[in-house]
Order: sequence, then C-alpha cells, then structure tokens
Amino acid sequence: MNTEKLDQVVEELKAIVGEENVITDPALLYCYSADASINQHMPDVVVRPGKTEEVSEVLKLANRERIPVHPRGGGTSLSGSVVPYGGGIVVDMTRMNKIIDIRPADLWCIVEAGVIHADLERELAKYGLFYPPDPASSESATIGGTIATNAGGLRGVKYGTTRDWVLGLEVVLPTGDVINVGTKTLKTSSGYQLCRLFVGSEGTLGIITKAVLKLLPIPKARVRVMGVFDSVVDAARAVSQIFMAGITPGLLEFVDKNAQKAINSWLNLGLPETEAILIIDLEGSTEEEPLKLAPYLERVLKENGAIEARYTSDPEEMNKLYLARAKAYPAMFRLGKPTVLVEDITVPVEKLPEAVKKVYEITEKHGILMGIIGHIGDGNFHPLLVYDERDPEEVERVMKCHDEINELAIKLGGTVTGEHAVGKVKAKYFLKEHSPEEIELMRGIKRVFDPNGIMNPGILWGE
Repeated sequence: MNTEKLDQVVEELKAIVGEENVITDPALLYCYSADASINQHMPDVVVRPGKTEEVSEVLKLANRERIPVHPRGGGTSLSGSVVPYGGGIVVDMTRMNKIIDIRPADLWCIVEAGVIHADLERELAKYGLFYPPDPASSESATIGGTIATNAGGLRGVKYGTTRDWVLGLEVVLPTGDVINVGTKTLKTSSGYQLCRLFVGSEGTLGIITKAVLKLLPIPKARVRVMGVFDSVVDAARAVSQIFMAGITPGLLEFVDKNAQKAINSWLNLGLPETEAILIIDLEGSTEEEPLKLAPYLERVLKENGAIEARYTSDPEEMNKLYLARAKAYPAMFRLGKPTVLVEDITVPVEKLPEAVKKVYEITEKHGILMGIIGHIGDGNFHPLLVYDERDPEEVERVMKCHDEINELAIKLGGTVTGEHAVGKVKAKYFLKEHSPEEIELMRGIKRVFDPNGIMNPGILWGE
C-alpha cells in the first residue's frame, strides 16, 4: 500500500479494534513477517481483534479496498501458511482466546480460535476429557491455526487428524458476512459438508473465529513401549506388522539415530542412539488391558527385527519417551547447524521401508545431515534437513533434497504434506500432486468464497 492509503486504512482499523490493537511499528511488524518455516515477508499493518464483530468489520474494509488479509494464530506453521506474502493486513487472532462452553455429557466444547491447544487440553482434563489432535507445537499453536492447516500430531495413528474432530465452525467470510457451518451433534448427513471445506483451507476462504470440537474421555490406563532396531528399514517394515497382529496403538512414533543423538544432547534422556526406535502407546479402559497386551507387542516387535523391546507404565519413564519424540525438532539445532528444514511427507504404509531407505539415499547423495522422526503409524514422517542458510552452496544442495523427497512422495502414491499444510513451501509440489482438473475445482471454490482474492494470497498454488 502507498503511504496515503495505509494511513487511511490504519485509522479505520483503529476505529474498529482500538488504537492499542493496531500495530505499525516496523520492529513489531517484523515479528509477524515469518512463521516456523524458512519464508519471510513484511506486512503493512497488524490488527488484533477481540471479537467476531471486529473481524467482520476488518474484512469488510479489506474487501472494499482490495487489501490482502493474512489470518494468524500462534505462528507455528512449518509451511509458510501465515507468512504475509501479499503485505497488507495480518489479523492476529490470539486475543480471541476464550473457552466458551464444555459439555461433558455431549462430548463437545466451543472455543474461540485463539485458544492455545495445550491450554484447552489442561482445562478439559479437569472434566476427564481430551481433544485427540496432538500437534508437537501444542504449547504455542492455536485451535484456529490447527483447524486451518488440518494439523495432525502424535495421536493421529489412532484418532486421525483435526478434520475428524471438528463438528462446527463460525467463520467470517471475505465479505464480512458471518456464517455458522456444521453442527453440535456427533453425526449429520444434512447437505454439503461445508465445515470440512474450511478445515485445511489455510485461511484462503475466510477467518475461523469459533469452533465446536468433539471430545473423548481420557483413557483410564496407558503403557508406553519402545522397540529398538539396528535397521531403519526393519523399523519401518515393523509398522504394518503391528497392525496385522491386531494391535491399534494410541501412538506409534519413529526416531532415528541422529535425532536420538540430538535429543540426548539437549535433554539427556538416555536414548540408545541405535539406528531407529519405535515408541508405541497401548491404551485401555482398565489398568489391566494395556499391561496384558504389552508383552504380546514386545514379541511382535522382536519377531519383526527389533533387537530389544521393553515397556513401562511409570509416568516419569513414559514422559521421557514422549519427550523423545515431541521435542525432536528443536533438538536438531544441537547438531551444529543453525537451520532445520522440516519435511512432511506421507506414503502408503506398505511403502514406508522403500520411502525411508530412499530418503537416506537422497540426503547422502547431496551431503546433507539429516534426522528422521515421524508419526510413522499412519505413513507420515519428517526428514529434518540440517544446514547453514548462510552458505549458498549448502542451501542449493538442501533444495535439491527438498525437491527429490517431495517427488518421491508423489511417485510412491503419497502426499507432499501429511499435517503441516501446503503454504508456500509445498506449493509447487501441490500442483504436481493434484490433477489440473482438481486444481481448477479448488480455484473455482476459492473464487466463490473470495472473488476479490484478498484471503491469504501466495499460498497453495503459490500466487
């Protein structure tokens, strides 16, 4: 925006949300120029609405003036989904952080979009309930952001991703109109599933302001199992055999040797630093259920290549194993390089051994240090590429790995993003993964909701 227009818009925004909730200081705007990805772009102004009516007025203004709008939650996106590539207005939703209602008998709650995921979990625990999606960024990620990106997490193997737990949404459209989609019942067959359309839309169709979320009672008992492997391929191959043995784990995570080394360096968890470990949860409605199943799972792991398998129900030991996976990404910075590019691919479970093996071959070919972690039970894993962004030659080699890893996912019948969303980082692969006909249908939907193209330009198809 030119200075004159920006000044006019800033004054109107101040009238909507109050002067204290409009940010124009360049130093503060810089904090909104990036997310957890490697991308960056400065916004013109940041606005912090406190209620749905204010979001509506902001969007009416932006739509009238054809100003790009970029919704933002906790800024934890790893795909560049909240980077304001179009400049314009960043709408920071973190002031809208109320837990409005919790209905234990109905197994749902209503929350505002700016509620922090972990804060909701702590409140629900008072009622003996939990919200199954479990992103590793739980302490910072907002509910609105996790819905907009269809976030997954460590419990995805049993409980699915965010889309499986959103019953209804309040959304402000680019016109400023406020709509409610979905339901407060646990099932419905009433018309098009518009609620599902907004889940994973990455802020391109409107701004989510409230959500009705489905809940479950917290499992009465849990046992955590670790399988130790001297071959990453064996570990990947064992995944399908766990399910074939009739076991449905609550968590099934993969951590390779480099990731274990980094985690031990940071948190001193005493991981074995072998080629790979699998971390597996067994859940039950009684204390006895998971304890009876654990020895059977140990046997299944050993029959499928594990050199060691052990289980624990001790809370401290279980927490150590949980941290081994949940804190793996930040731990990778302990390996001596300042930058980590987080990949997010998913392949059919039967293709996991081939996919993991080829990812190692790709990074070795280009001389890039890597660790692999992942929610491998549903075929989703994260190669973590460690490099120095100040070295142009090393950046070039990392980008070659980036290309080849995503091409591999498509070739194996998988997807280039299992839970981090497309954003800007995956845009060119997204166009390869989907047919031209699919892409045109998506563009058509975008035009229906956002004819002036103001919502989060620059992501999905990279425009």
